[in-house]
Amino acid sequence: MSDYEVIDQITVSLAHEIRDREKCYTGIAIPTAVVAIQLARMTHAPNLEFLYGGYWINPDLDIDLFAIMIDLEAFNKAYSRAKGFGRLISLYNYWEGPKLTLDFGIIRPAQIDQWGNINNSVIGDYQHPKVRFPGGAAVGDIINTCHRVLAYIPRHDTRTFVGKVDFITGRGTSPQWRKKVGLDQYQGLTTIITDLCIFRIEPLSGKLQVKSIHESSSPEEVQENTGFSLEIPKETPVTPPPSETELELLRTKVDPLEVRKFDSRER
Repeated sequence: MSDYEVIDQITVSLAHEIRDREKCYTGIAIPTAVVAIQLARMTHAPNLEFLYGGYWINPDLDIDLFAIMIDLEAFNKAYSRAKGFGRLISLYNYWEGPKLTLDFGIIRPAQIDQWGNINNSVIGDYQHPKVRFPGGAAVGDIINTCHRVLAYIPRHDTRTFVGKVDFITGRGTSPQWRKKVGLDQYQGLTTIITDLCIFRIEPLSGKLQVKSIHESSSPEEVQENTGFSLEIPKETPVTPPPSETELELLRTKVDPLEVRKFDSRER
């Protein structure tokens, strides 16, 4: 195994899911997503366009991506160095009129179940929760109006992968439900990348399936850290590790300040 950290594997695997000439959305407080987007733009997707944080269209990413949330000067600097400026509520107008046509969005769920239901709202009873998260933000919109949705989980464990989510912030990927409500042209959640493996959503059943397992993990570890039963074939492939070129770009050009490590969760 090469000299890299698990967060590097997550970042590179997320970048591999991105295609050139796509349009995407990502929020501010998910740094690994932003780093993966920049890595994709510097390698195989130079014509990618993305809306960052509901405001900046294709910002220069050498700005302080966190300072813009609290510092007016940094906010204005980001605005002046972006291709454009909009608001999440105006996405419909920016991208192509009344129908949202974003190719994909990226989210980081707090809880997820075997049907792809997402919880970013509360743990426990809604009225008296043990933990209250920031809430849905754009999750409910993105998961139902992007052509596909990518998710990443920095620490794969039974608190995150549960039999049933405590609250549905974003509806899962049931093909029957999507067809019933007129959303069958959008795939919803398609891919989940964790520190142990990569899941795909099976298109007919809408359930999570293990696509590959990272070389630093094992089928036993994946199942042990998942709160529901998985069918993991013996021939499940190993996730392609980061290449030396990708690691060099991450460390020297894309993310020399190691912003992605804000997402790291030690086991």
